Amino acid sequence: MILPICNGYSSLNTGRPHEGGDDNGREVFFRILGPLEATIHGKQIRVGRNRQLTVLAALLLNANRVVPINSLIDAVWRSAPPATADRQIQTCVWRLRNAFTAAGAPVDLIETEQGGYRIRLDEEDLDAHAFEKAVRRARELATAGDLESASAEYQRALAFYRGQPLADIPGPLTYAVAAHWEERRFSVLEEWLDIGLTLGRHAELISELKPLVAEYPMRERLCAQLMTALYQSQRRAEALSVYRNSRLAQIKNLGLEPSTGLQELHQKILAGEPIAPPPAAVVHRPWQCVKVPAQLPPRTKDFTGRHDLLQHITSDLRADSGPRVVALAGCGGTGKTALAIHAGLLLQQHFPDGQLYADLRGQTDPAHPQEVLNGFLDAFGVPESRIPAGLAARAALFRSITASKRLLIVLDDVAESTRYEALLPSGESAVLCTGRTSLLKIPGLTEYRVDGLPTDEALDLLASLVGVKRLFAEVDSAQRIVELCGHLPLAIRAAGARLRARPHCTLRSFTDRLATQQDRIAELSIGSLDMGARLDSTLGQLSSAAYRLWLRLSMCDVDSVPEWMASAVSDRPGEDTQRLLDTLVNVHLLAVTPGQAPDGPTYSFNPLVRDHARQRATTELGSLAGQDVVNRIALAPCERESAASVVSAGHRSDEERTVYGTQAV
Repeated sequence: MILPICNGYSSLNTGRPHEGGDDNGREVFFRILGPLEATIHGKQIRVGRNRQLTVLAALLLNANRVVPINSLIDAVWRSAPPATADRQIQTCVWRLRNAFTAAGAPVDLIETEQGGYRIRLDEEDLDAHAFEKAVRRARELATAGDLESASAEYQRALAFYRGQPLADIPGPLTYAVAAHWEERRFSVLEEWLDIGLTLGRHAELISELKPLVAEYPMRERLCAQLMTALYQSQRRAEALSVYRNSRLAQIKNLGLEPSTGLQELHQKILAGEPIAPPPAAVVHRPWQCVKVPAQLPPRTKDFTGRHDLLQHITSDLRADSGPRVVALAGCGGTGKTALAIHAGLLLQQHFPDGQLYADLRGQTDPAHPQEVLNGFLDAFGVPESRIPAGLAARAALFRSITASKRLLIVLDDVAESTRYEALLPSGESAVLCTGRTSLLKIPGLTEYRVDGLPTDEALDLLASLVGVKRLFAEVDSAQRIVELCGHLPLAIRAAGARLRARPHCTLRSFTDRLATQQDRIAELSIGSLDMGARLDSTLGQLSSAAYRLWLRLSMCDVDSVPEWMASAVSDRPGEDTQRLLDTLVNVHLLAVTPGQAPDGPTYSFNPLVRDHARQRATTELGSLAGQDVVNRIALAPCERESAASVVSAGHRSDEERTVYGTQAV
């Protein structure tokens, strides 16, 4: 099909052409503020209906950000994808690339990234980006007092609208997008109308405002603008009629009287008093911010390593166009919060409008987004009396305030259940969040897994805690401590704290104590450095079936558990077991072992996490559970020849098995 062009969307009768619609000379240009349209060197490009259109729309809505394949699958098929969904998505992307490349677009327009795809666009290559750029310029001109130029720039921005956004693509993907851009269009339109009223164009604006107010009688700002235009044009009776109609609509639909501001305007018109023009020069600023927020906690003094990961994170957050969202996911104790704060502080100069921080307490007592937004709005100097009560209203106000700002927002400990979208800013801001569950289901998010430290970085961290001289006197023992800590920063910090409290204790004796300690994780917990509490809060989110499988998997005495072995020790059918494994991977209590095994994926534990699981398994499953695991593997229906050898090869000595508390294994 040829992507259609829709003629005009704005009701503006400006007497000027759609300047925003002029993409002549652009190498690549896409439209989403109307039916989806792709133009290469001035020519429309044929794009297949349905799947290809939806995939392209999802990429454009998240331009310059990686869109995970799972998000594309959800966008195309929603809750019922076919078994070949991932391959069909690959085919759609391949066909889009071919169509664009054949028309002369750059070959790297759509890039393949780990786990997804990214479409790379300049600010002027997408009508939505060009719209936002024009709005920023209009506001700058208005603030500078050049209202004529500001009005023209607002008109240029509004001309980008050519119908309902993505009107030719039905489904949930576009419903929310259409609502967002419709609200965005209205807010900008109202700003343009305020400029016109300030310039004294009352009679001209009446024809623009009347149909809008007739269609949206409860938008009080539009009603106030029409009342002002009519009153200033010596049409007082009509102005009063507009108020009556708006009041009746609000009472009928909401059971509420109009706002105080609209009532005051009505009283002034009744009394024949003069009406001051709106303060158009600062119309986009509801109030002046009293300060630039700088809420990031202080940098961890002994933060160590993560150089490559830091480079990826800061590079993604510094991307030039559009909002950026980066997530750090990993099990408790991997140092995600310290990494996020360190990255945020490194980027302070890149976000001159401030940094916001919120601990969402996702694993303990989740903070409500409404509460978080209240803190953010307060940080920008919004008076308590002006903060709306509802979540949607607070989110809208937050987006309005941040639309012209460049902020960094760090959201710590995000849970899957968090209504995360309400906390997203507008404009050129960026978001960095951490969580113990994967957040890839959020469209447009780039996620990095945070695991234990490499050995050299783990030793550097331990040396910063116990002293370089003490560590290098017993390097072998230090390496063993790091291994017994599972390379997890929190556990290493706890080990360092215990060694610092025992200056005469050798690293060798501390290593021996850890190696023979049945509840090793308790020995590696001190004060707030409580690895057990971090893990237990994650375990509390699991279903009983997932938790039981996790315990039984820890008793499989092999480095990596193949899928068939997990099915053998599970109490569930194969498909249920796979879903439970996915859950455990999602909350980072298991990891998919790198590399593709011939018989399917294999799963591994962090050593310290497995120690904790085994200690719990001994207590909760009983002394015979270990032997039951061995029997299930040996009698697995798949009758794999290697089963017995794998299990026996992975067995530890009786002494070591006693350490784990699974004597039967």
